[in-house]
Amino acid sequence: MKKSLILIFAVLFFSDLAFSKITFGKLDLNKNDELLFTVTNQTIGINTYSALFRCKIKNGLPQSTPKMVSFYPEQMELLNSGTLLQVRNTYGYARYNTQTTRFTCEETVAEIPEHPLPLVPYSLNYNGSWYCYLEQTSFITADLILKDVNSDFSVVLCHSLQMSYDKIPVKWSKEKNLLLYENKGAVYFVNPEALKAGLEIDEKYRKIGDGSINSVDFSASQYIAYISDSLLYKINTKELYTIGLYAGILGQGTVVGRLPFKFNPKVDKFSTNKDVSSILLVQNERMFSYLSTHKDSSDYMDILYSRPYTDSSASLIGSKIFWDKNENPIIWLEKLPYDSDKVRSSVFRLTSTLASQVLEIEDSGNPFVSPDGNKIAFYAGAAIYVYNMNNWTRLCELTGEKIVSVVWSDAWNLFVGGDKSIRRWNVLADTSEVIALSSVESAYWSMDASTIIADNDSGNNYELMTEFNTWRKLGLSAKRDVSIQNGRYRVFLGSSTNYNYENAIFVRSLGKNPLTSALYKDSSKKKSNPKSVALVFDAYDNADGLARVLSTMKKYNVKGDFFINGEFIRRYPLETKQIVNNGYNCNSMFFSLTDLTQDTFVIDEDFVRRGLARCEDEFYDCTGKELFLYWHAPYYKTNENIISYGQNAGYTYIDQKAENLENGDKAPILLIQEYYTRAIKNKGGVVPVTIGYTQSKDSDFLYNYLDLLICALIQGGFDLVSLNQL
Repeated sequence: MKKSLILIFAVLFFSDLAFSKITFGKLDLNKNDELLFTVTNQTIGINTYSALFRCKIKNGLPQSTPKMVSFYPEQMELLNSGTLLQVRNTYGYARYNTQTTRFTCEETVAEIPEHPLPLVPYSLNYNGSWYCYLEQTSFITADLILKDVNSDFSVVLCHSLQMSYDKIPVKWSKEKNLLLYENKGAVYFVNPEALKAGLEIDEKYRKIGDGSINSVDFSASQYIAYISDSLLYKINTKELYTIGLYAGILGQGTVVGRLPFKFNPKVDKFSTNKDVSSILLVQNERMFSYLSTHKDSSDYMDILYSRPYTDSSASLIGSKIFWDKNENPIIWLEKLPYDSDKVRSSVFRLTSTLASQVLEIEDSGNPFVSPDGNKIAFYAGAAIYVYNMNNWTRLCELTGEKIVSVVWSDAWNLFVGGDKSIRRWNVLADTSEVIALSSVESAYWSMDASTIIADNDSGNNYELMTEFNTWRKLGLSAKRDVSIQNGRYRVFLGSSTNYNYENAIFVRSLGKNPLTSALYKDSSKKKSNPKSVALVFDAYDNADGLARVLSTMKKYNVKGDFFINGEFIRRYPLETKQIVNNGYNCNSMFFSLTDLTQDTFVIDEDFVRRGLARCEDEFYDCTGKELFLYWHAPYYKTNENIISYGQNAGYTYIDQKAENLENGDKAPILLIQEYYTRAIKNKGGVVPVTIGYTQSKDSDFLYNYLDLLICALIQGGFDLVSLNQL
């Protein structure tokens, strides 16, 4: 029986939030009516941090929108050939001019976001003059936008794509202004400059071919590699318009090789070398194959290396592919160990004769290749490392704080965004300097109220250099006591009627017409407790998707419960331990996958008690932990007697109320929409997602879109809780 997402709803009542509320603190009002304050708010997928703001008080209210003074680097991009570093976060964005060395806060939100979501990534062209991003149109759809950095020009390339918080269906050429993008099951090209000038031809004449963005890749020499079915095409970018105009007659380029298997653009991906004579192909994140073409021939490609992922110590989350200067493919494997909750990465270099492991990284983060293609930077724990990618020797490292984001500015310099500061790091000289603070524990005005002194919990004090809006490290400085009043105003923290706020900042005018008003209007608006939902993951007899689920839950820092049956424990003891090691509660789904409502067996109270007890014992023998006392029957097939038998054994049954539990023919994206609507209608609920059942690589399952489901529920005002918090 094919199973996909199963969703059940029941009204939940729970008083505590899974996410922290908006909290204001550290007030300091100077003689010029300028106020400093911090804001702490939880964005899913981002470490909690305290942002520093400043504003001028006039007539008891902010003269203008309070401005960010610290800039947490949730996302960073390098614009205009490296002259502008853009830093984005929940509260707005700022830009650092590398030529004038000045930071400028470009935009700050007027009200603090109450349910902040992850920022969408930007995809930039080779010199940072153009970028693409997804502009959300609903909680599951988005428009693909192309934007010129240096003007107001922007255009919608395609409508109603699937929303994503971690990838954009585009690829830029490595030197020229040429963009490939996916739209409605096909891949197209566009020249942004021609589009801006109104000279670009209609999209129907710019089609590369059917498939997804996985079907194409730019080579370093400006060829396009395109795979259709089992054929590898090589396309000269100079011939794109000819191919687009006469695709029905000329085909899609030159066939240079034939794959020994069919390429699935939904789940497969590949990367090409400089002249499209070799490719590294990944099938469904399981099989890795290094293939080579025959010169002047379209015969079957030679398999130089082919191997499935078989690491018995960790589950594979994902992979990335790079090429060194000798055109050897580098495979970066991101893994979740069975005995730890910290991601580990393994790096392999392939040649025509062998595959050799060059690096193993504990507690690893994302890799970033330098513009010259010779170096790779990656972070691990509270450090960032740079290696020579051609011989895999370590060049240098930078420590001191947890890394959030990284961007290369040129072949030897990086901007390193940490949870405490943003640093500019010269790899050649191995020197670094702080240019901005990411998070601030406390701040106060200097003695003469001319500048700001801040502590970012790094053991150092920093002074804001007003002229450049950057920070300078201080030694021990004379600290002025903070002030909450002057002759005109008094500021204080008071209670908020908005449930999403822990407190509120109030400004009290001390003149002839006394007035007390909230600094942020929303903090004084009455809002009640949020609705609650519990994410529940059902592990039947297949562990496919488990690593993806665990990594997504960790990334977004949300709570969830797992229901495990004895068959899963017996088949997948390592994966069962992995769930426990990642800190999630496990509950019972009986000792086998028996349909308890069939009349094949006598299902009496003794049978149910023994089945629940056996599942408990097998789980304990496997993990050394006890199951929580929630349960549901396999496939949620039950009756009143079965529920009462479990209750007599000490269990609480998680019942289902959905009309249709078998939605195998529905696309996951439509299921999210349907179940979101049900959650709104029922004002909460339990949301179970099935793990596994990927019988074919053409299958598509909801666990692949767990981030969309999580963000949709949060956008709907739901609080994600665990079952034992009901």
